[in-house]
Amino acid sequence: MNNVDIGIDFGITNSDVVICSNNNFSYKSLRSEKNIHLSLNNIIKTVQEESKIKSISVTGGKHLDLPDNFDGQKIVKKNEIDCIGFGAKKISQLDSNFLVLSCGSGTACVAYENETATHLGGTGLGGGTIRGLCKLAAQIDDPDEIDDLSKKGSQIGDYTLKDVISGPIGNLPEDSIAVHLGNLDMMDKLEKEDICRSIIYLVATNIARLAATTALAAKLNKIVVVGRSPNYSLYKEILTKWIEFSGLEVVYPENREFATALGTLEG
Repeated sequence: MNNVDIGIDFGITNSDVVICSNNNFSYKSLRSEKNIHLSLNNIIKTVQEESKIKSISVTGGKHLDLPDNFDGQKIVKKNEIDCIGFGAKKISQLDSNFLVLSCGSGTACVAYENETATHLGGTGLGGGTIRGLCKLAAQIDDPDEIDDLSKKGSQIGDYTLKDVISGPIGNLPEDSIAVHLGNLDMMDKLEKEDICRSIIYLVATNIARLAATTALAAKLNKIVVVGRSPNYSLYKEILTKWIEFSGLEVVYPENREFATALGTLEG
């Protein structure tokens, strides 16, 4: 068995694991348990099926509740903001400063400047919001099904600018959303496809504008997107549209879901 270092990011929905052996990386994701000790135990057992664990670094969730030693293994606890920043740096391979947009169940904005990560805020809107609202309104919470339905839906439940005003507002395009799910006359006519589409629009549009505003205020012209939410095709499309509309560059690194877990192994 090969010796490996593992880094873990405990999320609300998924626990992401990066496995490092001789500077080669592999990735695993397990469903998070409500009890973080159980999540860690599941991860250790899974990794030990193929490898001998040399070290364990953790962040995210309630990782500070874990003991310093677990099942004979030392547990190294890392600051989540640092892990987001350093992980995004490693996985994007960018040389310049940038804003990290960490898109998980919720969303965080982290500046990476001069080898330092700084938390600049965030929002409770995120992938968890999409699943929760889709379950509430359409009785669907499977991400793959939500993604598929959202591609087929319309936005008859939303008001766009051209629906509600007779002229432009600044330089906003006329198809910009004026009121998310504000067309009350259409609420009884919405299909599941329409609901899923409008919910992703609601979440992604507001996250994109938060990210762009935060980056501009911090004088950062690149945004590195990490996390799972952009796996929704429509979410990624909207995020890209509005970030680029603000004159900023947006980067989606490969294996971006594991950026924070990777960050636990940096520094």
